[in-house]
Amino acid sequence: MWISPIKSVVCLPALRRSSLRCLGEESKMAISKKRRRRASIVIPQREHSAPPGSIEPPPNSSTSRLHVIAYGTDRVEERDLDDVAALRELRNQAPGVLWVNIEGIGDASTFKELGDLFGLHSLALEDVVHLHQRPKAEEYDDHAYVVLQMPTSDDTASLEQVSIFFGADYVITVQDGQPGDCLEPLRQRIRGARGRIRQHGADYLAYAVMDTIVDSFFPVVEQLNGRLEQFEDQVIDRDGDELVAEIHAARHELHMLRRVLASSREAIGLLVRGEAGPISELTLPFLRDCHDHTAQLLDAVEALRELVAGLMDLHLAGTSNRMNEAMKVLTIIATIFIPLSFIASLYGMNFDRLSSPWNMPELGWRFGYPFALSLMLGTSVGFLLYFRHRGWLGKTRKKTAHVRGELS
Repeated sequence: MWISPIKSVVCLPALRRSSLRCLGEESKMAISKKRRRRASIVIPQREHSAPPGSIEPPPNSSTSRLHVIAYGTDRVEERDLDDVAALRELRNQAPGVLWVNIEGIGDASTFKELGDLFGLHSLALEDVVHLHQRPKAEEYDDHAYVVLQMPTSDDTASLEQVSIFFGADYVITVQDGQPGDCLEPLRQRIRGARGRIRQHGADYLAYAVMDTIVDSFFPVVEQLNGRLEQFEDQVIDRDGDELVAEIHAARHELHMLRRVLASSREAIGLLVRGEAGPISELTLPFLRDCHDHTAQLLDAVEALRELVAGLMDLHLAGTSNRMNEAMKVLTIIATIFIPLSFIASLYGMNFDRLSSPWNMPELGWRFGYPFALSLMLGTSVGFLLYFRHRGWLGKTRKKTAHVRGELS
């Protein structure tokens, strides 16, 4: 990752095609939007009277749908199941690794039967149905439980919780039911036997799922980078509360991304260090690469946060500069009219010219009025020339154009 000294553009590493397929087209269209929905910080809600390990899905949750892929080195079976009972039969006939993907958390009975079938811990199942969990990794007797947040679009306000269980020969992923995910390229790799995924075990599949989710954040960060580039071009000339609101919204989204990515890096780091989850020696190098991706994303988010802070300072400086320019114009006008007012008031004094020849002799002069006007005009022109000579007039526009040319 590097930062351009001219445009302050955060340059991210080359994205994988899987992550670009997830969010590529929508991220390009979103840069032109003027207003963004602010990402809200959601506090998890729990029933205080429920005992630990209770599986109580939130109201209005979508119905649970099961999709299963069972594969080995030589064959793949894929089907949609209606209940866990059919999954029990399929598990006994699975050729190697069993991947169960569940969309929707509305059926408590499904998760209870799933826990009985695979021996999943009740506390982990409780966290599955209670959304907005912090990304984490936990190890139990014969399986591991990982929670990650997955972007469902290029809008950082839309994140979906993904719960991952994996053991010796199975991987279970649970999504909260929002349409679409970024895991379809991974399914295509399994169907087409591309890469090494069919030659490895369940821990490699768990890594592949986590790696795909982490890589899906790259287009989100790129989209935020594009928005901040636009703000950087507009902050010098554009004024008003709308731009400030957009910059504040971007800062809030970056804060949420930083919180999610920092927790994700910590969770994957536990797996890398062997403190959570049955990870084989063959999978560890790939998992370290996934951990490095989270570090790259976090560094990019930190750089964008610094850019947002710089944009706010630049906007405040621009607003102060425009105010100073207005005050300078008013000061110049007042400075020019002060001697004009003095001349006008001087010749407006009512002295009797008949009582003394020294009382306003110019009032009886044939060219007295043109002389007064010429004196006022000469004074004004003299002040303007002096102000221009000192650089107070005529150079601000050139300096602004020069700065804008450097930024472009």
